[in-house]
Parts: sequence; C-alpha cells; structure tokens
Amino acid sequence: MTQKKAAVFVMLGQSNAVGHGVPMEEKDKLLTPMKNVFGLSREKNQSFDHTALFWEGYRSFGMNLAEEQDNTYSVPNLLATLWQKHINEGNALGLPDLYIVQIAIGAQGITEGYMWHPDREKRLIPGKLGTVDISLYPFTCHIFSLLRESFAARGMDFEVMGIHWRGGENDMYAETKREYLEEHLEGLYTRMITDFDALLDTPPFVFHLLACPDRTLDCDPTGYSLKNMLYINSVFELLSHKRENVSAFDVRNCPYFVPGVRGNGIFMEDVVHFTPEVNLWVAEQILKAYAEK
Repeated sequence: MTQKKAAVFVMLGQSNAVGHGVPMEEKDKLLTPMKNVFGLSREKNQSFDHTALFWEGYRSFGMNLAEEQDNTYSVPNLLATLWQKHINEGNALGLPDLYIVQIAIGAQGITEGYMWHPDREKRLIPGKLGTVDISLYPFTCHIFSLLRESFAARGMDFEVMGIHWRGGENDMYAETKREYLEEHLEGLYTRMITDFDALLDTPPFVFHLLACPDRTLDCDPTGYSLKNMLYINSVFELLSHKRENVSAFDVRNCPYFVPGVRGNGIFMEDVVHFTPEVNLWVAEQILKAYAEK
C-alpha cells in the first residue's frame, strides 16, 4: 500500500535546459542535500546497465544525468529552490516531495546527427560539453522505465507533473533542409511523445517554443534559419492541438520580453541563452500551474 505521493518534474533538451551561460553566485548554490526535493546523481545513475534508480537529496551540482555543467541558474535548480522554500515556510500550497529528472546536453536537436535522434547508435560517454556523447533518447527511455518500480520500492505513488522539452533549436540551422523538417519532424516528436506516454501513463508533455525571431535575424540575415525555427514552433503547436496531454509554453509571455530589440530582453549577451531572471520566472510558472491544478 502506498504511503505518500511524490511529484516528478522532468526537464529534457539542450543548453537552455542545462542553464548554460548562467553560473550561480556562491550564495545561491545548493550545496547541502535538500530534505524535500530529490534528484538522480550522474555518479550513481548515468548508465544503461543499472536496473534501479538511486535518489538523493537535491543539490545544484551533479544532478543533470547528461552533460557535466553544474551550479547554474537552470529551471530545475530554481524550481528546487522555490519548492523547498515553500515547504520550509509552512507549505501553504500543500506541496508533496519533489523528484527531479534532468537530462540535457547543449547544441542538440532531434533530427539526424544529433544526440536526441531516436535511431542514433547507443553510446554513453560522460563528460563536459564537447566531450560528452550520449544517445539521449534511449537513455531517457531507460530512466523512465525504472521510475515506477523505483517509487514502489520506496512505498510511494508518484505523479509526473510534466515532461518539459526545452530543445530542438539546433534543428533550425540552415544546413538542416526544410524538406527534411517537413518530412520527419512531426513524426520524430510524435514518436517521442508516444514512447514516453507508454512508459509513464500519458504524462503532461510541455514543448517550450523556440523564442525570439529577432535573435535569429541578427545571426542569419538570409532568414532561412528563422523560417526553420518558425516551422519547428508550428510543429510544437500542432502537436499541442492534436494530443490532449501536450501543451506549448511561450517564454515570450514573461514580463521581461521586449519586442523589436536584439535579444528581446530575455537572453544573455550571447543572444542564445536565457537570463537567470527568465529561468526563475519559468520555474515560478511551473510551480504555480502545479499548485493551482
């Protein structure tokens, strides 16, 4: 008999799912394991061979099961901070314990040649960006396949509050032919959602729309990549209309967004990675949506 229910948050994708380019100040780092938020450490869980998951108190380092980049203002780290703070302050929202799964590597997509492609040869080479080489799709499926038994062993029920996909941006580049996207992209994402549904009983799946067309215009005056990016967003939105458990999240709804300027007020100086303030706003929206449902 289950004794307690856990909320499970999943963040998948590429560099903005890692929190690339936004290192934490020392005062904000989560160095002591949390009491009510838990994660999967790379050291104990980064393997295709394990038959069980090893949870431990969440920290802001060592918890992304893919790329080795720690102590960033990522959405998972900020959500963990908010969640534990609410519980520490009396838990007026009635939050259960939170379990975080983060699997992300920078500069990746789902199309052929990238680490999220479902038919990529299985491999797992750990390391930092530039060295790390993991077949992310089968690895994520492997981790998901162990979740149910993992919580049963802890005497707990669990609810996946959302699988958040913050990636696919690399699929927009001009070397990716538009004809390829039109032929394959919807099918690739449909396959991903279908496989995850089968493993986790149709959890909420949230596409984060690729933000800020102005950014692409700065980088690519031909507009070819911009057209690809808008097409990718159209696939995300199409799937959110086709499938009941799929939705689209648009960061351009945040209060920091300023149209018509380079970076739109939501990106760092590199005009690629979201600011800590934007990631905090996203984490707040995720917590709010869960608390209000």
